[in-house]
Amino acid sequence: MIKMTIQELKEKDSFNETEFISKVDNTFIMLLSSIMNRNMDRVSHKISKNLYDKYQEYTNDLIKKHEIECFDEMNVAKTTITKIEEEDDYYVIQVELISRYMDYYIDEETKKYKRGINKKRIEKKNILLFKKLKNNKELGSVRKCPGCGASSDINNTGICKYCGATFDLYKYDYILTELKN
Repeated sequence: MIKMTIQELKEKDSFNETEFISKVDNTFIMLLSSIMNRNMDRVSHKISKNLYDKYQEYTNDLIKKHEIECFDEMNVAKTTITKIEEEDDYYVIQVELISRYMDYYIDEETKKYKRGINKKRIEKKNILLFKKLKNNKELGSVRKCPGCGASSDINNTGICKYCGATFDLYKYDYILTELKN
């Protein structure tokens, strides 16, 4: 692995730091919302298969327990790029994200509080790892479904509303591959 600066990444990959930070914040919020809604499909195109499987298993366990994990008053306080590396086939960016939210569990049927912190927001430091395939295809302004060619909104679900094909974002952009709390 070769360490890089933001400027070096800009020169090699047309990297836009502001857009990337926005994407990180959005992906993090979408992930927590997907856990809360117990539907990982909404974020599946923005995270790696391993991360998807991990959180799908977690949400399945919550469903079996008839619990819902709630993230209330959720926001991102600060996002900082802490490391950039170049691997053989990927660019890897490590990010420190400070988030604030209430984190608690409720009963699925009664909606009554079971456990956790539901009176005040807590602050958490999260370390996120994003990867992007080097020499990737150009994303372009119009995104076409890989299955049927229809225009698609990958920020919505990443799944074509016409044929059900999944848009593989990692071929075009950074995806979340690891999350540490």
